[in-house]
Amino acid sequence: MRIQGYGAGLGGQGGGQSGDRSGAFRRRHRPGERLAGRVLRREAPGLAWVDFQGLELLANIASNPEPGTILLFEVLRTDPDILLRELQVARALGDPLGPAADAFWTARSHFEAGAGTLREAMAAAGADPAARRAAFARALTAEPGLDALFQTLEQARAAASALTAARGAGRLEYRPWLLPRALSGEMLVAERPASANAPALTETTFAFAVPGPGQCELRLLESPPRASARLLAERPDDAADLLRALRDEGWPGAGVRLFAPATLPVPARAGVLAPLLRAAGARPRLSRRV
Repeated sequence: MRIQGYGAGLGGQGGGQSGDRSGAFRRRHRPGERLAGRVLRREAPGLAWVDFQGLELLANIASNPEPGTILLFEVLRTDPDILLRELQVARALGDPLGPAADAFWTARSHFEAGAGTLREAMAAAGADPAARRAAFARALTAEPGLDALFQTLEQARAAASALTAARGAGRLEYRPWLLPRALSGEMLVAERPASANAPALTETTFAFAVPGPGQCELRLLESPPRASARLLAERPDDAADLLRALRDEGWPGAGVRLFAPATLPVPARAGVLAPLLRAAGARPRLSRRV
């Protein structure tokens, strides 16, 4: 989906306002970010007005949604023109997780659009995730408007988390301090207590995006005293810097065995919630292999 001012190759109309909207979009968003957009109205087949956090843009879309539909997009580039990719998310009719996921994605997009200085504050806090979390809290205290957006995001996350936990997929978490450079983070944490036949096991699946490797997913298995993780990336050959960042920023931890990067399957590139919408039922993620 290509956006040039008012839309895909649609110059001319209201050029000044068009440029303002495109400029505002570039200031807010970065390549790799996953964005929620709400369809306002259809202009023509394959063409619709989409609201991106208050910015109304005319865009080409592959689907033919009704007004009010929330769509998920990936920002492919912002220069020289804005190019987005609509992420196909299949939904089961009547599944309450669908609207809950839409609310979470929308709230995350609103929050991250204004979180540039917050990311800088977390990155400056150093290699300790606890110090970065403290920097995150201080930055929110200093910016009441951003804190209000985060509280909305937390409410949406908690509502979606109740549904993911109920179907055995684990709880939904949003922890930007773990990897400050990551965009559009979402995490599922599934825990299984110890039993007579198996030790306790925690599986964490962290979906995010970074420039270079693109869409990523870190899969972490912890069964004390052992822990292992694998990074899956859209472009695993470009993941060397990301692996160094994971080690330097202290997460998932010095004692974790980190396997070589592998390719992230296409269906997983919309994050950890989208596969649950396709499944529309219980989908335990726990694995016994560590």
